[in-house]
Amino acid sequence: MTEPDLLNQAISDAYDETPYTSNALAQTAPGHLRAVAHLYGLDSAPLATARVLELGCAAGGNLIPFAVANPDAQVIGIDLSPEQINAGREIAQRLGLRNLDLRALSITDIDDSLGKFDYIICHGVFSWVPPVVREAILRVCRDNLAPQGLAFISYNVYPGWKTSDILRDAMQLNSFSATTPAEKLKKAKEMLGLLQHGLSPNNLMREAISKAAHTLSQQPDHYLFHEYLEMINSPCYFLEFIASIQQAGLAYVSDAQPEGSFPSNYGQATAAALATMSADADRVMREQYLDFAVGRQFRQSILVHAERADQIREKPEASHFSSMFVSVQLQSEAERDRANPGHRHFRTPANTGLATQDPSLIALIETLQEQWPNAISFEQAQTIVGTKSAQSGTAAEHATLLHLITLMNCGALRYRREPLGYGNDSARPRLIPGARELIIAASEKTLQVGHYNLWHQWVNLSTEPATRHVATLLDGSLTQAEVRTQLRDALTSGRIPHPDGLALKGARNVDPVAQELLVRILDAMRSGGLLM
Repeated sequence: MTEPDLLNQAISDAYDETPYTSNALAQTAPGHLRAVAHLYGLDSAPLATARVLELGCAAGGNLIPFAVANPDAQVIGIDLSPEQINAGREIAQRLGLRNLDLRALSITDIDDSLGKFDYIICHGVFSWVPPVVREAILRVCRDNLAPQGLAFISYNVYPGWKTSDILRDAMQLNSFSATTPAEKLKKAKEMLGLLQHGLSPNNLMREAISKAAHTLSQQPDHYLFHEYLEMINSPCYFLEFIASIQQAGLAYVSDAQPEGSFPSNYGQATAAALATMSADADRVMREQYLDFAVGRQFRQSILVHAERADQIREKPEASHFSSMFVSVQLQSEAERDRANPGHRHFRTPANTGLATQDPSLIALIETLQEQWPNAISFEQAQTIVGTKSAQSGTAAEHATLLHLITLMNCGALRYRREPLGYGNDSARPRLIPGARELIIAASEKTLQVGHYNLWHQWVNLSTEPATRHVATLLDGSLTQAEVRTQLRDALTSGRIPHPDGLALKGARNVDPVAQELLVRILDAMRSGGLLM
């Protein structure tokens, strides 16, 4: 075998030995990529009949949500690990997915016979493979990308990964002699303990290293193993990545989370300093400067053919939200509201805070919270803002766009060019397509794919028996009252326990208890985007 073949085999063996749960990744969703590209003035293929390719798909957990939601689309995933591909095929068959094709294949073996794709996704691969495979990734993103196609590549970047390099070197040093994955993890965690708690006060990098070690210690074993203990992990500077894609005939559109590229989102001092430094710099250099300012360690870049470079806007065009459907993920902070009368306080899933006194923004947020997981059209959003602010026409449109920019900048806005397929039928609760079957399968055996919603997000669904029992009933054929009755009977018969430990076997008058539990379960499912 050649050296690249040996490396490929070693990588395949590592993932066969230590497979990880393959989850949906919202930032890679074709619908999200399409919406971001639209902000930058680029059109792309409609989702319903799109061809989608994922390089390094594991068990297909990041493709299943799209394949389920778009039965007329063609979806292909490739991965080196036969075990993960076989696990994904089993789940795809269980879900009845005829449009999902998972193949055990090396990226280097992809050629023109695979055809052209409207969306190519490569998450968590580029930095972890040898140079010949990185070259193949860029070749595939050029040769197998449709003329109006969008490609997504994520990768580790400096300067943020400089500290992680130290952690990786130290953990690999301590685990070098280990012969099994379990032993490697044990040795690596011992080193993490030293880096987290045992650094000398005179170590000039003590704060950065110990903080990074603490963060890493919270991650699951499969992440630590594949991110820090693999043979290859090659971060680069953003400028180096841009040079490589330009050489391959590709052009950079944006980060998949555009708000991360706005200096104003990192404080006035950072924005002012960067504005002075980069007054004459092009967009790529400005983003490289920003990476130094914020210590960025990971990027998620959207790419197109180099021929489309002139079509890419310098900045996202907010007016393009006018043709989209929008929602938010924000939690209200009642205690802070009481402590600061006149303000409303919210917090994003990433723990970013948002405070506002604007009645029209508050009304828009509250409506979107109430509608979640469904999205509303821009016209509906404009009506809400206009009514609350007593504005109409252009003034209401402008105010709505400003609110959406605010929500985008704090990372709360969710947006798409097409409706997502959610409804509002609470009388006969029903899970989104594929979710019920996946939950039933997960109750029978450990799966290598996670739960998802129609926003292409991973959902951390409770594994307690009552939740799983309710899920099996949510096919839309039963009213909520009928579901409650069946839940009550399961509790009183002893077939499932109450999650709070209540002794209900043989008990009478359990309807109120079953109703309270059902509402709790349905609320959690609705919050996770699992209910239609």
